[in-house]
Amino acid sequence: MKSVALGAVLLAALTLTASDSRSQSTTDVRVPDSATALGIAEPALIKTYGKRRIDGERPLTAKLDSGIWTVYGTLCCPDRYGHRTCEEGKCVGGVAVLKLRQSDGKILSIIHYK
Repeated sequence: MKSVALGAVLLAALTLTASDSRSQSTTDVRVPDSATALGIAEPALIKTYGKRRIDGERPLTAKLDSGIWTVYGTLCCPDRYGHRTCEEGKCVGGVAVLKLRQSDGKILSIIHYK
């Protein structure tokens, strides 16, 4: 009787282990695309630097390199007519940058360049 119960427990344990290893062996990417990366990064950037500052750095961009998403703002400033320009090389300053691991969505770093 004990051996039957022990066998049932072992069988259940093996079944759970097998199903766990199958689900872990398939690559479930938590951050599969730039929209997901932006969706994770934006609230963290707003919490860290404030909504006004991050709104001033829109649009935010996400790029994937070696399993790490880099999300960064756009450097903009007023032109000589008082209109907002984001033309490269026209503005002085820096933007927020957030690094995010693709495999599990963990935020690795947040920084704002000057």
